[in-house]
Amino acid sequence: MSTRMQRIELKAFLRARRAALAPEAVGLPRGQRRLTPGLRREEVAALADVGLTWYTWLEQGRQINVSAAALARIARALALSSSDEAYLFALAGLTRPEPAPARIQVPAPILGMIERYQGPAFVLDPLFDLLAYNRYADFLFDFEAVRGPFSRNHVWNAFMHPPRRVLYQPHFMRSAANLVAIFRMSHAAHPDDPRFDDLVETLVQTSAEFAGLWEQQETAPLSALELPLYDARLGHFCVHSTRLPIRDGQADGATVFCFVPADPASAACFTRLVERVDEAALPA
Repeated sequence: MSTRMQRIELKAFLRARRAALAPEAVGLPRGQRRLTPGLRREEVAALADVGLTWYTWLEQGRQINVSAAALARIARALALSSSDEAYLFALAGLTRPEPAPARIQVPAPILGMIERYQGPAFVLDPLFDLLAYNRYADFLFDFEAVRGPFSRNHVWNAFMHPPRRVLYQPHFMRSAANLVAIFRMSHAAHPDDPRFDDLVETLVQTSAEFAGLWEQQETAPLSALELPLYDARLGHFCVHSTRLPIRDGQADGATVFCFVPADPASAACFTRLVERVDEAALPA
């Protein structure tokens, strides 16, 4: 699209979105003498905290200086959707700043729960980045052993950290397929978080196994799963991987993963795990 056409499209787009937004939707009275079907230019300018003349020139498609911050305020004033905002930035010839992902804070009661749980438990954010874990989970996963930009990511480590692959034997690909399938659901639920695309693109380039599973387009719910595991110190055992989504303002989207023994032999493995970890934690 030529620069001239961009200005024409920008003019039409802003006018259409202004006309489509009822004043009541932004807390303004309609009044008796309103001639426009939507907002007036001066109302958009006031809501966006920009000058009326400047906004008028922008809507007229004139060649003026436009900052990303001012354009973002206009997008909010017009209640634009994510795709509409991206289109507005493209028409203005600007790069849309990616929103910083909200930092999830695990509530203290959840931290206390996993600390006191007599088995492996950990918390992942929607990207499957590690937020918290107890010492029993660390015994199995050795979370701090990995370095690099994706060192905290559960999906990355499943495919790229060799000891983690051993833990999921003898059915690594079955476990990995379920992990990728529930990760795909989380990815779809967070389309504006650029971290998902960075992780997926890097994994597709570096792991043929991940790339193959990703191409299958499989999805799976975030529900409990029977998971065979292997640890050289404990042997083979089987757990119910129980997933508990957190519903809290500070941690919406995060999930607690708790391992529950699936049979008596696995329960005996858990007892040995707890004894070994607790003994190692005793002061010398």
